[in-house]
Amino acid sequence: MPYDNRFVTNNIDTSYANGNNFNKLKQGGAAVTLEYDLSDNATLKSITAYRELHWKVGMDLDSSPLNFLHTSFSMNQKQFSQELQLTGTAMDKKLKYVLGGYYFKESGDLHDYVTFAEGLLQVDGPNNLATRNYAFYGQLDYMLTEQLSITLGGRYTHENKDFEGFQSDANGLNYKLAQAFGDPNCASLNPISNQCRIDNSFPNPGQPLRYYVAGVQHKTFSNFSPKVGIQYHATDDVMLYGSWSRGYKTGGWTTRLSNPLPYAPGFGPEKAETWEIGVKSELLDRHLQINAAAFLTNYKGIQLNFQQGVSPTIQNAGDARIKGFEIEMTAAPGGGFTLTGSVGYTDAYYTSVLAGAQVAPSALQAGVIPGATLPKTPKWKVNISPRYEADLGDHGKLVFLGDVTYTSAVKNDTEGTYLLMRPGNALVNASATYKAPSGNWDLTVGGTNLTSKRLLITGQAQLAGGQIYGTYNRPAEWYARLGVKF
Repeated sequence: MPYDNRFVTNNIDTSYANGNNFNKLKQGGAAVTLEYDLSDNATLKSITAYRELHWKVGMDLDSSPLNFLHTSFSMNQKQFSQELQLTGTAMDKKLKYVLGGYYFKESGDLHDYVTFAEGLLQVDGPNNLATRNYAFYGQLDYMLTEQLSITLGGRYTHENKDFEGFQSDANGLNYKLAQAFGDPNCASLNPISNQCRIDNSFPNPGQPLRYYVAGVQHKTFSNFSPKVGIQYHATDDVMLYGSWSRGYKTGGWTTRLSNPLPYAPGFGPEKAETWEIGVKSELLDRHLQINAAAFLTNYKGIQLNFQQGVSPTIQNAGDARIKGFEIEMTAAPGGGFTLTGSVGYTDAYYTSVLAGAQVAPSALQAGVIPGATLPKTPKWKVNISPRYEADLGDHGKLVFLGDVTYTSAVKNDTEGTYLLMRPGNALVNASATYKAPSGNWDLTVGGTNLTSKRLLITGQAQLAGGQIYGTYNRPAEWYARLGVKF
């Protein structure tokens, strides 16, 4: 049976897929927070937490009765963290401080099993990962005058990561292709000879199907991220501020391979430097609140997900710049009516792209080149949320809430695949809540996406596997919620 457009339906909620279709998640944890007042001006806090997660998921992504792209994954993860934090004031409360230390440890495994082209290629294998992280941080806020204050802060992070990849070509496709093209060392594949393994660049003697080089891989990262801020209270109701800070995200390894390599491919850390200025205000006797901010962020080595062959891989794409502004407003004219609104503009684009990450524009994709926009980053986002509260006296209260959000067009994948573009859209939600006069219970009924606007919210161009697929948002839905206070 051919694999072609006969299996593309005209209904986004139906498909011909008959393969994997499950999602099972078990997770749990515990946390303990202890606080002790060392004095009237100093408090010591301890936060201890443990979490464990077990997840199994599978999906038929080819939307046909054929086995052209069936995925399944299982993951187990556990983590422990401990944080100590000292907060307080000094110098007649002109100085506020936060000092802390943080420790984090996790371990886990992820097992992928993905089949392509009726099982011709079967990517199979677990990956083991472990992380040990510690950090020290502090922040000082000092009032120079009644109107002017400064902020100085920083965080030092040290992280050790371990990884071992076991993904394999369970069907031995590379060897079968070598045999078909007449490699004399691969004339017989039962067993696969060591010379046949060498001819096909598989790195591990005795493990001819394993893509990854054997052994535990290690990476170590260290970083200091500072922050400087200034706040000026022009009046009791208006505060101006500015800040400069640096941020950081550690690197790691690509956990999916579909061809052998003599090394474990990885990616480096991502760094960001951000400037922000803004104003916060409460006007008209606190009936009107307006906040505004403008920002500029420069990214170095931004981490993005690229499709290489049949494998999604994380890479440092290059450098990027994000600039924009946000305005938030809340108006409470009285009579139980409140109006909240916001406007955000973001201009996010690559300033340079590493040679290995460049994707040339084509008939299918916008590409990844300097000047191209970043994925999942809309230019405009506008929200309006009216709220009306009716006081029923001894009979309680009624609260009516509406929400309209407009989001401009975005790319759903790094490469900018045209079929996966999400157009500009407006989503509408609404709810009504009854609050009992005792305050002990309330009942809410509402609806989300009331116009049932359907949009692609994620997707992937699996060009090597023969399909472009995506996931749509949920249609119009209603809900009811009962809240009870004890």
